[in-house]
Amino acid sequence: MSTGDDERVLEFNLNIGKKKPDTIHRHESYCPFCDVDNLKGILAKDGPIIWLKNAFPVLKNTYPTLIIETENDDGEFSTYEPVYAERLLRFALDKWRQLEESGRFKSVLFYRNYGSMSGGTIRHPHMQIVGLEEYDYREDVHLRHLQGTPVLVTKTLEINLSDRPLLGFYEINLILRDYADFSVFSRRLQGVALYMTRQFSKYTNSYNLFFYDFPEEAGLFVKVVPRFLTNPLYVGYKIPQITDTASRQRLIDAVRRFLTEEKE
Repeated sequence: MSTGDDERVLEFNLNIGKKKPDTIHRHESYCPFCDVDNLKGILAKDGPIIWLKNAFPVLKNTYPTLIIETENDDGEFSTYEPVYAERLLRFALDKWRQLEESGRFKSVLFYRNYGSMSGGTIRHPHMQIVGLEEYDYREDVHLRHLQGTPVLVTKTLEINLSDRPLLGFYEINLILRDYADFSVFSRRLQGVALYMTRQFSKYTNSYNLFFYDFPEEAGLFVKVVPRFLTNPLYVGYKIPQITDTASRQRLIDAVRRFLTEEKE
């Protein structure tokens, strides 16, 4: 029987965490991302898009950074103009790759929170890129977690409903095989995020985007996870769940219809 010594954990510094601003849950009025003139630790900029060090490094043995997406609190990735969304994604992916290729980290996380249930504290649109010095997420997340029942598939892009979700019940995966079609990928990612906020469920107003790199696999892998109260079997036993076949098919049909009806 395992003693649990092989379990990997990240240490969260609660003393730093208590100092983080919170414009979502505590409804604080001051937003540090709007106060651009006083931002510190800026690493790179592309107009209103800013890559900077996270002023609140709550996780031990990590290098936390942020991508501020816009000049103000307004806006959301799913509703950005497609050209701007693509520009943002290209910028963020470049910085993610930069940290990955630096050789400083075992792995680098790249993710986005949206909504009160997503785990974020700042409403201002932003992404996070975090270098992990002692933790390789690929020991826990595998290619099988990004595979599933097809929603839309072309030669260069696959969208599927995960058969083996990390959390459950519904996780939509996007796999880009050819970067020549990055513009299509960007638009489809926006479409899936928009579906999650407008059509998925009246009880869901939050989602996460998670980006993955598998060195043995060519392409870009992204998981879109709607966020709501986590199922207790996962909390207590780490058992993810999927729904019955008929319910899964209804969601697949609905997402496919939503994406194909969207204006290109």
